[in-house]
Amino acid sequence: MNLINWKILTRLAILLAAIALTTAGCGTTKPRPVAWNVSITKATPASIEVDLVGVNPSEKPYWMNSVKPDDYWKANSSTRQNAKKVSTSFKDGQTWCLNKSDPIWKVWFSYGSTELMIMANLPGKFPNDAFDRRRLFLSLGKKEWKPAKKETIEVEVQDEFIRVLTPQNLR
Repeated sequence: MNLINWKILTRLAILLAAIALTTAGCGTTKPRPVAWNVSITKATPASIEVDLVGVNPSEKPYWMNSVKPDDYWKANSSTRQNAKKVSTSFKDGQTWCLNKSDPIWKVWFSYGSTELMIMANLPGKFPNDAFDRRRLFLSLGKKEWKPAKKETIEVEVQDEFIRVLTPQNLR
């Protein structure tokens, strides 16, 4: 192989390695969490309670698999009492909003929260497992949500589950 071909192959290999490292780095970039206005509307005639809890990646398996919603909502639940949360109660059809300027966001971000768990105390029977629809996790990444009105993620609590009304960006 002559020297010119060898130089071309070496440069090509370096270029391919650089492209591979650049694209691999893009795939591992973690979303930067930001505070959002979170608007919750009750669309059920039942009186319900809703808690919002900031969750970091290492805690998510605990909140998904170890914490059963039935146990969380029991009177004097130590898990609920010790959670860094914001709570609200809905009696009549109404809307409640956690503002992005609320000091709880600083608390959540201080321990690395990247998601917001919404837990609703809904009437009825549920599976009480990791897929229980009384619990919902929302990513707090800046680019996770389509341009939301007034930087607000809109959520609706229905009889049987929690629904996010704001469209999420698909990648």
